[in-house]
Amino acid sequence: MTEQLIEQIRNHANSEPVPDLDLDGVIRRGRQVRRRRSVARRTFATLAVGALAGSAVIVAANRGSESNLTVSASFSAHEVKLVSAAYRTGGAFSRGDTLWFSDPDYAVDLGTTIQLMYYTSSGVVAGVTNDDAGDVKRDYVYVGTDGSVRELNLPGNVVPGTDAQADRYAYLTKQGSGFQIHVIEASTGDELATRSFDAPYSWAGWSVPPIGLTGDFVVLGVDGRQQVINWRTGERAADVPGTQLPVTGGGRALGGENGGVTYRLGDSHALRSTRDLATVAESGLGPWAMNELSPDGRFVETTNTFVGYDDRGHFIGVQSVDGKTISHPVVHVTDVATGHRVTLPGNSRTYGWTPDGQLMRVDGTKVTTCDGATGDCTSRTVPEGPGKIHMAGKYLGS
Repeated sequence: MTEQLIEQIRNHANSEPVPDLDLDGVIRRGRQVRRRRSVARRTFATLAVGALAGSAVIVAANRGSESNLTVSASFSAHEVKLVSAAYRTGGAFSRGDTLWFSDPDYAVDLGTTIQLMYYTSSGVVAGVTNDDAGDVKRDYVYVGTDGSVRELNLPGNVVPGTDAQADRYAYLTKQGSGFQIHVIEASTGDELATRSFDAPYSWAGWSVPPIGLTGDFVVLGVDGRQQVINWRTGERAADVPGTQLPVTGGGRALGGENGGVTYRLGDSHALRSTRDLATVAESGLGPWAMNELSPDGRFVETTNTFVGYDDRGHFIGVQSVDGKTISHPVVHVTDVATGHRVTLPGNSRTYGWTPDGQLMRVDGTKVTTCDGATGDCTSRTVPEGPGKIHMAGKYLGS
């Protein structure tokens, strides 16, 4: 199972070229920031570069090698607090070119298809494309809970790491025989630090290692281990065991076999194990499980079933490691601090997270969030529309 996941990661990386974003096309198609509910309804629409529409100011630079785009909505502090609070507890999701900060009334229309979203403390880093099917990732933009949209000038074929608890993201570039870490303030684009490192890397399909970011640390998925570097000082910290995509949050990271142990970054002290949830096939293959850490580091979601797809990518069911059909699969949620567990119906593709560590799932037009400590869930609906709703924070999409 682990080999199949790694092969999926490689295929995902190799199939995602990142050509330039068509900013002119984005501007032509327009974008709107909608705010309703407890404030007077207002709509901001881009009519022309530099035009004033309501209280939104849209600024775009001339295209070129250093082209950039900034769209800012002049919300009051009260309005921004409403959107931000909804986002923290309810997450972000998208359909087509529309991104919602939890509530359908808190929407940003980008004018280009949203494919991937990763959390920062005050907005999302979104992978966007001009392909309406969402099959080709084109570039990244930052979408803030204040309504701002800004192009991110990331190099081609990278997947950034973001910190749901801070206004930061990080990415890697090649530097000689090694690599360079770039840590960026998401809302402004200011580079906070660059750090160099050298380590063998060959196991995934990206041209640079996958990267995670939480607090003062970046976690680098190099060969044989996960290398940890304090981005503020450039100093190495204790490695996290295991070769995998870094899964980080709240100053913690997953490591070990199947990512079954939660480690505290800095000294790599083991905090909690979920390895007892791994299953072994009758053939002796295993143990196997898939673990995901919540963005705030409080919970680990564990699944020990496998999601099956046919040759055309259509879902065909949930199976055990032996290939037996599981009619009622469940996920296990473990509190890292206490070890307390709850189970919820679903599989490895069912749930995402909110920035504050609530589980989130989407069924048609129903969005549900569940408390990781109690398993209690609440649901809300979003407007019907063409296409599938995507949850933020899913590494391979959702």
